Amino acid sequence: MKKFIIIVFLFFLTLFLKINLTLSEGLYTAEDFKEIFLKEIKNKLSWIKGDVYVERIRIEPELVTIQKNTPYKAIFIATPKIGSNLLILEFKKDETLERVKIWGYVEAKVPVIVLKRPVLNKSILSEEDIEVELKPLSRLPQDVILDKNSVLGKEVRMSLKVGTILRYSHLERPVIIKRNQMVYIIARGKNFVVKARGLALQEGREGANIKVKNISSKKILLGKVISPEEVEVSL
Repeated sequence: MKKFIIIVFLFFLTLFLKINLTLSEGLYTAEDFKEIFLKEIKNKLSWIKGDVYVERIRIEPELVTIQKNTPYKAIFIATPKIGSNLLILEFKKDETLERVKIWGYVEAKVPVIVLKRPVLNKSILSEEDIEVELKPLSRLPQDVILDKNSVLGKEVRMSLKVGTILRYSHLERPVIIKRNQMVYIIARGKNFVVKARGLALQEGREGANIKVKNISSKKILLGKVISPEEVEVSL
C-alpha cells in the first residue's frame, strides 16, 4: 500500500512539474525583456554605425506572469541615448494594464581612426599611418573622426604618438600655396571668367583667404584658395 501511494505521489508530482514547465515556457522571461529592450533601443539609435549592446540591465518587477503573445507598447522615458535609459512596457491583458520597467545602460562600439605609427608635426597622413579600431562610443571625445576619408591627405597640427585616436582638432588642411608662389588670379562674372597672373603674398590652405598681387596692375587683392595654383577674387 505504501509503495502504491509513493508511485501515485511521484506521478502527480511529475505531472505538476510538466504543467508548470509548459506554462513557464509560454511566459516572458528576463532574457526576453532584455531582447525587447535591445531591439527598441537599436531602432531609436539607428544612426549609430556600430555594435550597440546593453552593459547592465534591471527589470521591475522581477517576477511577472505575462504570456509571450500578449501585445505591448514600448515607451522610453526621455530620448534614448548612449548611457542610462528607462523603457516602460505596457501589456494589455483583458481590461487591465500591466507595466514592466526596464533600466538599461547602453553602449556602442564604433569604428574610429587610430594611428598605427607615430607622426611628426606637419606630417600629411596616408593609408600607411592609420588603421580602424572599434572603441566604446561613450568614452570618445565629441570631435572624434569616424570616417578615414576625413583623415587622408590632412596635415597634423602636432606630433602624435602611436595609438592616438584621431580628432578633428588634431588635423587641418595642408598648405597648398606657398608664399611668393606664382598663381592664377581668377575672377568670375555672370557670363565670363577673367584669369591673370599673380604672386601669393601669404601661404594658404584650400578654402583660406590670402593676399595676392596682380603682376600686371601691381594691385593687392584678397582671394580664396581654390586649388594649388588658383586664387579666386570677388569683382
